[in-house]
Amino acid sequence: FRRAQNGADYGPPERWQHSGRALELTESAGVLAARATEEHIVDFMVMRRMLSAEQSTAAFKFKLDFQRAGLEACVTSSYNPNGADNRDFSRSKRERGDFEEAAYQRWRNAAQELGNRISDVVISTVCHDLLPMPGDVHLLQIGLDRLIDWYGLPKEAR
Repeated sequence: FRRAQNGADYGPPERWQHSGRALELTESAGVLAARATEEHIVDFMVMRRMLSAEQSTAAFKFKLDFQRAGLEACVTSSYNPNGADNRDFSRSKRERGDFEEAAYQRWRNAAQELGNRISDVVISTVCHDLLPMPGDVHLLQIGLDRLIDWYGLPKEAR
């Protein structure tokens, strides 16, 4: 195992600056692959047992719709309405294809299901990969539980 580990290709060293790694067996005999253990803040929170695997699944379904819809932080972040650089994003409407529009509608409906306060916490944590404030962790858990129900995901036996 140690000989195989020493000869393993881990890719560029920059890849592992912010994440741990685990070696997993592949389908080829004796070949190991490095897998990142923390690619997203949700992964970190699952490892710390702050979130369950079901909540993680719901979070990544929500993020997948966010990405498929072509959304960006500049569209989904909160802005100060009194700011001088406040822009009207509705004037520069972006044309979406049917696939993107369907993903946007799923994402938007899920966000509306969460409500304003909880959706702010879920969007900033899941979609923007920001660490929630300590007082917001409970709201994140509530929001992800609601997404489990909204997406119709199976729940673990508790």
